[in-house]
Parts: sequence; C-alpha cells; structure tokens
Amino acid sequence: MKIALIAATLLIPLSEASSLTGSVVDTTGASIPHASVELDSPSTKYQARADDAGAFQFLNLPAGEYGLKITVPGFKVLNLTAIKISESEHKHLPYVPLDVGTCSPISRQLIMLQTAILFGHLSGSVTPKVAGVEVTLICRTFQACRSTKTDSHGRFSFEMLSAGVYGLSFRRAGFYPEIATGYEYYVNTAWDSVYTPVSLEKCRNGNCDPKRRPKRPVRICE
Repeated sequence: MKIALIAATLLIPLSEASSLTGSVVDTTGASIPHASVELDSPSTKYQARADDAGAFQFLNLPAGEYGLKITVPGFKVLNLTAIKISESEHKHLPYVPLDVGTCSPISRQLIMLQTAILFGHLSGSVTPKVAGVEVTLICRTFQACRSTKTDSHGRFSFEMLSAGVYGLSFRRAGFYPEIATGYEYYVNTAWDSVYTPVSLEKCRNGNCDPKRRPKRPVRICE
C-alpha cells in the first residue's frame, strides 16, 4: 500500500501597515485646502499636502508616537503632539482646526482626547510659575462661567467644555490682573487645547491699581 504525503503550505498573513488621515478646517468648520502637513517621529519625517477638500493622508506608517505640524498662509502654525499609532491601525483625525493668524502672542498645541468624546479641554500655565492664581473662564455671554486656581507649577485646566471660543482672566495678590480680550482661546471637540504660558507682571511698590500700571509698547502686526 502506497501512502501519498501531501505537503501543506502554512499561509501567515503579513501585518497590514498603519495609516493616518485627517481633514483641515478653520474654527467655523469650513475646509482649508492645500495645507502643508508634516508628520514626524524620533527617527522619520513624512510630508504631505491636503487636497482641495482639506483632506490629507499618510500611508504605510510604522507603529509609534508622532507629532504633526500643519502650515497654511494666513493661519497660525498648528502643532499636535503625542499621536499614538498602533500596528495595523488606521487612525483618523476628524476636523483638525486651525486658528486665524493674528498678532496675538498666544499659541496652542492640541492633544487628542478620545475621539468619541463630545467635549474639549482647555489647559495652560502662567509665568512666573506661581500657585494660587485665580483663573476665570469667560463664556460667550461675557460672563464668568467657571474658575480654578493654578497649582504649584503654575498650571491650570478646564475640562468638559463645549466647543467654542472663550476668554480668560488672571488675578493674584501682588500681580497686575490680566484679562484676555477678544475671545482668543479656542476649544474643539475631542481635543485638549494647551496654550502657551501667560506672563504675569508684579505690581510696582505694592500698588496693584491697574491705572498706575506702566504703559506697554504697542504691538505691530507684521
């Protein structure tokens, strides 16, 4: 009796490469075409350009943690940090918002929260790094809607905020009060907006009357 031996080939599926896609919009939700998009990790850098609808994509990515930089003339440069992409993951960044360029000294980075979350966060700090600064959040009605105080590192955070534009005011004994006018602080759904530090100025001779505060030079937009 003859026995036929059949060799079976074991098929091992190759792991699928990861990808990152997204859409660039302004603060009203309108698409921004032709944005320059740069994705980088400690070892690699990728570049792409958004299409006419503001969509961009990076294919065949290795798993890892990335930073994303988006540049469009007339808008503030946007830096996203700590974008984690797992093996074979197809991550999508819905509606990456850009702020209109102004001569405002503040800028922000965005850290992605859970994509299904319906709220956003607003975080920041003060310099010098002092605790106990009362930070008040000003809503669309020009009314104070929430307040908190800075920690020992001068940091503060407001969580579970509706998407929109807010103002901030800062008060602490021994410092002149700071009020951010013009609603320059943006909050977007599913993002933590981390803003650059706000500089506090110590009162001169212990007198914190804003009327006696030395005049600052006028900023000129270039």
